[in-house]
Amino acid sequence: FLPSLSANLGILQLNNPASLNALTLEMIRSMTPILRQWQKTGVRATLMVGAPYEKNGKTKRSAFCAGGDVKKVYLAGIGKEDKSLTA
Repeated sequence: FLPSLSANLGILQLNNPASLNALTLEMIRSMTPILRQWQKTGVRATLMVGAPYEKNGKTKRSAFCAGGDVKKVYLAGIGKEDKSLTA
């Protein structure tokens, strides 16, 4: 994800089009300190958007967010993914 600030608006741009921007535990852990800092500094709102991406030479609109990354959780459960996915 790509965080940015514009006046009192925090913007989190999700940038994982291969999984339709499904949130991973790593992404959530990375976002948490930024959101806490924004809260302390008076950011009034946070907007999450999907980043556009290119496919076959054409710019595509990205999905907003497919939810949690179920595939990564499944792979962690069967031992084929990083064990740090557990909370």
